[in-house]
Amino acid sequence: MIGEVLGKRYKILSKLGSGGMAEVYKAHCLILNRTVAIKVLRPQFTSNEEFVERFRREAQAAASLSHPNIVSIYDVGKDGERYYIVMEYVSGMSLKDAIRKSGHLSTQRAARISWQILAALQHAHENGIVHRDIKPHNVMVTSDDRVKVTDFGIARALSASTLTETGTIIGTVNYFSPEQARGEAVEAQSDIYSSGVVLYEMLTGTVPFRGESPISIALQHLQTTVVPPTELNPTIPQGLERVVLKALEKNPSRRYQDARHMMRALEPYAFPGNDYDVIYDDLNVDSEPDLADLPTQVLPSPTDPGADMEETLVRRKPQKKNPRRAVFVTLFLVLALLALTAGVVIMLPKWLYVEEVRVPDFAGKTLEEAAILADKAHVRLDTPDRRHDDAVPPNYVISQRPAAYEKVKMNSKVTLVVSLGKETVEVPDLKGMDLRQALLELERLELKPGAQSRDYSDEVEVNQVASQSPVAGVQVGKGTPVEIVLSDGPAPLLVAVQDFSGMSIEEAESLLAPSGLVKGRVTDEVREGVKPGTIVSQSPQPGQLVVLGSAVDFVVGKAQESSSLLDAITPISSLVTIVVPPGTDSQEVKIRINDYYGERDFYVGMHTPGERIEKQINAWGRKMRIRVYIGGVLYRDEVVPKG
Repeated sequence: MIGEVLGKRYKILSKLGSGGMAEVYKAHCLILNRTVAIKVLRPQFTSNEEFVERFRREAQAAASLSHPNIVSIYDVGKDGERYYIVMEYVSGMSLKDAIRKSGHLSTQRAARISWQILAALQHAHENGIVHRDIKPHNVMVTSDDRVKVTDFGIARALSASTLTETGTIIGTVNYFSPEQARGEAVEAQSDIYSSGVVLYEMLTGTVPFRGESPISIALQHLQTTVVPPTELNPTIPQGLERVVLKALEKNPSRRYQDARHMMRALEPYAFPGNDYDVIYDDLNVDSEPDLADLPTQVLPSPTDPGADMEETLVRRKPQKKNPRRAVFVTLFLVLALLALTAGVVIMLPKWLYVEEVRVPDFAGKTLEEAAILADKAHVRLDTPDRRHDDAVPPNYVISQRPAAYEKVKMNSKVTLVVSLGKETVEVPDLKGMDLRQALLELERLELKPGAQSRDYSDEVEVNQVASQSPVAGVQVGKGTPVEIVLSDGPAPLLVAVQDFSGMSIEEAESLLAPSGLVKGRVTDEVREGVKPGTIVSQSPQPGQLVVLGSAVDFVVGKAQESSSLLDAITPISSLVTIVVPPGTDSQEVKIRINDYYGERDFYVGMHTPGERIEKQINAWGRKMRIRVYIGGVLYRDEVVPKG
């Protein structure tokens, strides 16, 4: 579709991605001169009324939502047989890509992103819409960590919908709620559960449940208790862990009852010190009244209004002042004040000055080694950030903030990024799968297909996986290549070719059948000193192992025709051109001729596959027979001149 114009208005620029129902493209609006994203229903679904109706409902549901954390819908249309939705184009990356890039997110960043997702869901739920497919792939994150929730493709109105009945499972299995796994009708609490799964993945770098098949994962959502996230990332605060586990309660009534409640629980971790960088007027978050904002009030006097009338006044007799004493005291106080000021001015820089030190280079050090270096350099190590890394071993420092050798104040904090090692997966058992199934399974687990070869197998059918390396069940890093050996079926039976030299063709035939071989091509050839009608050579050679049922070619001697002195002096020549076929690194090439003077080897040499050989052969007589052997196997047999 690149270059096409939809609805005489939207020029397709590039493909952004694809989903189960639709493909998404980047496009340019020719009328409003702006970049947009267009979701186009897949062609195979346009003839399905149910899918078209679901696609239309998606547009209506999403267009009714207006919120800074929800991708806006601009237009809906149909061009020929293509149904499409025009949406706001978001410049950034998916939350899934952000998690893969960092391994896992910091506590505050994960809490802030989750808070914004919940803000979008709260708005949708208040408008009667459940998303039903919250996952990192459907959350876009801009460069300044603003969140845009997209793909309300399987959302439905809470109030009424006849399209999707109870019992139909729609969603992504890794982020399913238990009620989705059972195929039940879902409500807002289902989105709360999925948001909890996304927050779990942001904090730990992995989803709560993994398995070999979608069914096994769905059963875990129903039955298995989630591993506390602090066991995977000990830096997660206990309070934030409680938020995650409450959102992941299997009973919907035990979860947060709406997105707003979960948002409030996240705020101490998302916005410490009420440092909000995202504020929405329509959230109506209740707060305790601030006494400083109360209006000025008139307070009643604590004493009786007439009490001051009864106050007893005590009059003292005025005393005479000593002028000299007053001057002396004043002068003393001024001098003392000046001395104090001078002392403060001299000492203040020393009191306020903090010595600067250089930050050590912690990269490649273990946490224990880094702690010793930090102590010597008079800096403090903050709680480290941890993420997976393919190159750096576990517990070793990947990077640091501030950078190495940068000057900082003594006792400043340094944050280290520490490796969790390669993110590992368990190698699946591919035996018995066809090649396509095996490659899809490797792709699902983010493993690479390695070298492919073939071998005989008595256990596995032809073209199915017979063996693999590494073997199933081994823990390996993501991206590890897995070699696959495909079955060629049971190994064929091999028999040894016996020596038929000196036998007649009839005798050879009587021995071929019991050996499991058949007669091949029979050629007559003049040989000196050979009894006519007997076998003088054969191919394959005696003792060679061949597959049961193979053919054996024979050369049978015949009486030499009468010749004359003229034959002995008559020259005959031919140009032989050979291209060595594929095979081993080096193969023997032999050119054997038979002329007036009998049979002999004209040329023998070693050559590599693909090499071209040209030989001008000169012989004597009226006819010459030329045979070419490559690797001991007859490659060409011709008589010159022909006829």
